Amino acid sequence: MESKNILVTTDFSEVSFAALNYAAKMQGNQITILSIVQTGEVPPGLLKQMPNPTAVQEYREGVLKQTKDKLESIAKKYFSDMNVRSEVIIGAEDPAEEICKYANDNVVDTIVMAGQGRNALGNFFIGSTVQKVLRMTKHPVLIVPKNS
Repeated sequence: MESKNILVTTDFSEVSFAALNYAAKMQGNQITILSIVQTGEVPPGLLKQMPNPTAVQEYREGVLKQTKDKLESIAKKYFSDMNVRSEVIIGAEDPAEEICKYANDNVVDTIVMAGQGRNALGNFFIGSTVQKVLRMTKHPVLIVPKNS
């Protein structure tokens, strides 16, 4: 199976960096690094009661900027000296749904994920997000063990 457009997911856990390490060896491919930030919604009634309702939006924007900066730093660290391009995407939906939506809406040949990430409790072999992606996507998924 030849892959040209690789989607690599990260939640910034040490385990998720195994997927980035693996993808960095896939030279000559278009690499997209995807991290999902779940911002949530604040009920309008609660916003009206807050002394500074714009603080919620400012906080969200700050989190998204920090995440984008982290992804750009990771892209430079893992892919700068190689013939691998990277694109930084930030989504706000359920991680598995966002990964599958991105893969469906873009040209993605393979999704590369670490076996377990930040939410590994209760999932002995692979994480819950990986399990959902495996059930929801039609794309090949490469699961990289955490000790790769």
